[in-house]
Amino acid sequence: MVTLGARDVPGLRRFYRALGWAELPGSDDGRVGFLLAGVLLVLRPAAGTDGATGGAMLTCTVTGPRQVDSACVAAVAAGATVLAEPADHPEGGRSACVADPEGNRWEIAWAPLARWRTEDGQAPPAAPAAPASDEPHRASAELLHHHGASDEVVAAHLVAAGGNGPGWAVETLLCAARTARREGRPEQAVDFLRRALAEPLPPARRGGVLTELGSLEVTLGPADRALGVRHLAESVRLEQSDVSVFKAANALGTALAARGQTSVALEVMEELAERFTGHPELAWAVQVAAALIASHDGHSWLETVDRLRRLAATTPARPAPAVRVLLAEFDSTSGRLSAAEAAAVAREVTVEPLDPFSRTYVLASAATLAQWADELALADRLVTEGLTGHRGPLVDPGYQSLLSVHAESLVMRGRYRELLEACHGWGVLIGPPARPAPSGVGNAHLVAQAVIALTETGRAAEARRLADSIAVDGSHGSWEWNEFLYARGLLSLAEGDPAGALDDLSECGRGQSARQVTSPVVTPWRSAAADCQLLLGRPAAAVALATEELAAARRWGTPRCVGRALRALGTATGGRAGLATVERAVALLRTAGTDPELIAALAAHGRLLAAAGHRTAARGALREAARHAERIGAGRWCAVVAALLAAAGARRATASQTGAHALTGSERRICALAAQGHSNPEIAALLHLALRTVETHLTNSFRKLGVRRRTELAGRLAAEPAVPDR
Repeated sequence: MVTLGARDVPGLRRFYRALGWAELPGSDDGRVGFLLAGVLLVLRPAAGTDGATGGAMLTCTVTGPRQVDSACVAAVAAGATVLAEPADHPEGGRSACVADPEGNRWEIAWAPLARWRTEDGQAPPAAPAAPASDEPHRASAELLHHHGASDEVVAAHLVAAGGNGPGWAVETLLCAARTARREGRPEQAVDFLRRALAEPLPPARRGGVLTELGSLEVTLGPADRALGVRHLAESVRLEQSDVSVFKAANALGTALAARGQTSVALEVMEELAERFTGHPELAWAVQVAAALIASHDGHSWLETVDRLRRLAATTPARPAPAVRVLLAEFDSTSGRLSAAEAAAVAREVTVEPLDPFSRTYVLASAATLAQWADELALADRLVTEGLTGHRGPLVDPGYQSLLSVHAESLVMRGRYRELLEACHGWGVLIGPPARPAPSGVGNAHLVAQAVIALTETGRAAEARRLADSIAVDGSHGSWEWNEFLYARGLLSLAEGDPAGALDDLSECGRGQSARQVTSPVVTPWRSAAADCQLLLGRPAAAVALATEELAAARRWGTPRCVGRALRALGTATGGRAGLATVERAVALLRTAGTDPELIAALAAHGRLLAAAGHRTAARGALREAARHAERIGAGRWCAVVAALLAAAGARRATASQTGAHALTGSERRICALAAQGHSNPEIAALLHLALRTVETHLTNSFRKLGVRRRTELAGRLAAEPAVPDR
């Protein structure tokens, strides 16, 4: 029995009744009892218990880790305040802490039985058995539903009750699942969807729930992932509409390919194509979906592209937009198309009417072509249109391709902070500013872009941790894996390990060659490998790689590609000829509108000018590079250029201009208080400063740290500790 002294017994009584707890007969506003599976909770006026209220830690145990989250949501909906969000413990178990309306603290906890020990080290006696009947939860669900409680609160009771529920149960569970998924709680969404399957459902409706459930499960841990594949397979076998079967099979094929079972995935798509022989739009959509799934394996990818070419050549009608744009992607990477020709295809297919089945694929491929051709405004528009209009599973390969285009476009323009913020939302990075929604989980290309962004912003240690977290799995042979190898090679090069970088870059090159990818528009590995060879004392090998890349870049024809290759060739060549080549690169890249490549070219120009004895001109080029690097928050280049400026005889800067180490003492104190949640007026009062002074310091600090929101401060300060004042 636990007794709480209450200042407002009727109010506290309403709170616990809102949780659905069973009140003992004979309770009234003077004394209330709740029997909780062997524990009796009594509420009495505070004066009757010597005023003892608050301060006690009461514990409510639940049957599994996910129930901690569900119970926490239900408590908040009833009026509780969260004191500690649900979290796992290193020693095992999971818990959260909430306070009722009068501040009494409740720990909601789950732990394996073996973790619990008495003071003498012995295992405790068995926990009290749960009530034999689930009727209290059923009754609570009914009551809460009719009193307008949120879907998630009602759904939590439906999950606890199990079995069949009332007629409205399915809709409540599905709405609760969608809310949980949208707010980044996929495990809870899975619980709600699994419970929905216990209700009697017609085949079509059951198939939809299975597709939604399986698509979520394959983004979770190994056990859930295996179950997700089975649920998707069951959905495909059910009698549903063609569109529903297409969505389920597409999700299943993608999940299988991600597990290294590309051949099995393609068999699923072949069976689907036979079903849709009388539906041309769906048949073409299946072929394109199969091609994207086949991209997880180089050999399967080439076979699929060859099959699409034959189909396009033998079909009387003009091939569908999805087929034309996908073949244009292949021809662009294999050097058969120029940037201008690829951009023309992107515009052509997106002005035509698009069928709803292949719409996401067409927009993703067209956006990819536009991005490669440096038509970034067009690429942005197509990505936005595709993401906002997508209605299928998040594991859909077209949807994942749209995320990839968006990510790479941000990296191309040096918008690293924006990319890293997006990666938190996609579940690629874990931590501030929010709990992740796993829309991009399993996408190695998104991880690659995050590694590049972290590297370029001077956060190499974080980049290495992220890169090392990627497991060796079924993604090998995919285009995403080659992009990841390229990113990891750039990271090793930035860390001062050119030999390790060359290993990854060469492996990337072999993987791309196996896929007939010769254009540097995708992974310009030769330029980076040339830099490695030069650092390893092999200039002839560096020149050969850069020359090969320049020839391919000129076939493509964008200033960015050509300028990058010229920079690599000039750096490898050195001397007067190399200086002239790098000067052409700088002039070309000034027209490209992508800062990262221009910064690298300006740094190379400054280095070669200094080597030629033109120290004043060298400092001018390097200062221009420094301005661009600081503007986009490229911390790595800020450090590199600062060292080159010092070598060229420039005066030492009075202070670093970016990063936590660049903050003054006052700025650090203000940032620390802001990170703790204090408002600007509160900070001004605490530090005895004018409000305008606090605002000015925060503005300067945000610029130096490369953040946009106060919620990002804590993570940024922790990731890059400041240098103590001297």
